[in-house]
Amino acid sequence: MKILILGGTKFFGKETAKLLAGAGHEVTVFSRRAPIPGLPLDITQTRGDRTVEADLVRMSTTVWDAVIDNICYTADDAQKAVRVFSGRTGLYIFTSSSSVYSLLQGAASPFREIQTEVLPLRPVLGDKPYISYAKGKYEAEKVFLAAAREKKFPVVMLRPPVVIGPEDPTLRAYSYWLRLGDGGPIILPNPSVRARYVFSKDLARVFLLLLSDDTLYGQALNIGDSGVLSLEDLVKLSARIMHKDADIVVPEHSWLKANSFNFEASPFSGAADFIVDISRAEKTLGWRSTEAHAWLEESINWFFLKYGGPRPDNYASRKSEMELARRWREGER
Repeated sequence: MKILILGGTKFFGKETAKLLAGAGHEVTVFSRRAPIPGLPLDITQTRGDRTVEADLVRMSTTVWDAVIDNICYTADDAQKAVRVFSGRTGLYIFTSSSSVYSLLQGAASPFREIQTEVLPLRPVLGDKPYISYAKGKYEAEKVFLAAAREKKFPVVMLRPPVVIGPEDPTLRAYSYWLRLGDGGPIILPNPSVRARYVFSKDLARVFLLLLSDDTLYGQALNIGDSGVLSLEDLVKLSARIMHKDADIVVPEHSWLKANSFNFEASPFSGAADFIVDISRAEKTLGWRSTEAHAWLEESINWFFLKYGGPRPDNYASRKSEMELARRWREGER
C-alpha cells in the first residue's frame, strides 16, 4: 500500500513509519522537520507545513491507499484535509486524543467512544493549554464526522491516551524515572489515581491493524494498554525495573498548594481516574497490548542509555520537593 504519514519524523509517528515500511508498505512522511536521520532509506521524506494548504495539495497529486494524520490540531486543519484528500485516499486515520473526554459534561471513566456523541460540552472550559489542545481535537473530529456523513470521507478517528515510550518528547514519564534514579523521595499528590496508558510501539501497531479493517469508517476508536495502572503502581513497577526503592510521599493536596509545590513535578497526578474503554478495539481489531513491565523496561532503558537531551523543566524544582517531603514527614503542618 502507498501510505502518507503527516508527521512521521518523531516519537510514535517515526515508529509507525518504520513499522509500516518494514511490513512492506511504500511509506512517505511529511513534516517541517524532514529529512531527519534514523529513518530507513526506503522511506520517502518530504518537507512541508501541515497548516499550509498548498503544501497538502502538493501531496494530493498522488492517490494514497491511506493517509495517517498525526499533526491535525484544529477544525481548520481538518477542513483543509477534507478538501485536499477527498477522493485521493482510500483511508484517512486522524490521530485525535482521549483528552476530548475531559471537555464533556457528565462524562465518567471508563470513557466510551459514544460519549462525545451524546454528551454536551461543559459550559465553562477555560483556556489552559491542555483544554485548548483537547478542544482543537474535538472540533477537528466534528469536521471529519460531518465529512464522513456527507461526503463518505473514509476517516477513522483514533483516540490514544498518554503515550509512553523511547524518544518521548514530553519527558513526562522520564520525570518520575529521574526522581527514582536520584534516590530521593517522590511526592505523589494522588497516587491512587488510575489511568490507561499506551506504549508508542503499540500505537504504531494500531495503525498497521487499521490498514486492513474497513468496518470503522466514520467512527472513533479508543486505544490503550490492556491493563490499567494506578500512578503508585506505575512508579513502583518502574522502581523495580530500575532496582530502586520507591520512596513515595503523599502530603495533603491543600498543604502542597499552600507550600507552593510545583504540581508539574508529577505530570500524571490527575484529579480523578482517566480510563478509556478499549472494548471496541479488542472486539474489532483483536487488540492486545505489550505487557506493561516489558514496555516500561524498554522505555526506561532508552532514556538512561541513549537519551542525551535536557532534563524536564519540572526537575528544576527537585531540591524544594525534597525539602517539602522532609517537612511533611517531620510533621510540619
